[in-house]
Amino acid sequence: MPAEQPHRIRLKLPGGAEFEAEGSPEFVHRERQDFLKSVQGTIETAAAYPEAGPQGLGAPHIAWEAIMELKGPNIQLRAKLSGEKGDKDACLVLLAASHKLLSQPKPTATQLAKWLRRSGYPVLRMDRALQDAVAQGEILSSGSRRARRYELTSSGRLKAYILANQLTGAITGRI
Repeated sequence: MPAEQPHRIRLKLPGGAEFEAEGSPEFVHRERQDFLKSVQGTIETAAAYPEAGPQGLGAPHIAWEAIMELKGPNIQLRAKLSGEKGDKDACLVLLAASHKLLSQPKPTATQLAKWLRRSGYPVLRMDRALQDAVAQGEILSSGSRRARRYELTSSGRLKAYILANQLTGAITGRI
């Protein structure tokens, strides 16, 4: 009786994750299931928010005019974000809005502090307020003191869009 041919599978997901397995049918099936479970959160997030993915196609529905108030070069949130890190999350949304509404992807610390205060978040020092976001890789900072500029990384943009989408739902009643 001839030896059974090993089964072989190779997957490449749109997000860049790859999987390859070779062996018995049971082994290949089990490994495939484990791989798909391990990337399931990534797949769901990429499907819900494709702009944050590598291709940058599409975007979640965010009603910027509903969640932001625009007065000249100043922006502010119309509602406060809940949670213990509300000021950090508000900064992420403000940075995304600055890029989207003002075409300003790197506002200064002074501008961001002003927008944050106008939104109802008392902040003394931006560098301390955003320390966690910088450490987590959500925000990049450059420059020093008042000329320091902040910009979103791709993971920060994803989180900002998720928060802005949730805020849009809360304000417009679409949850």
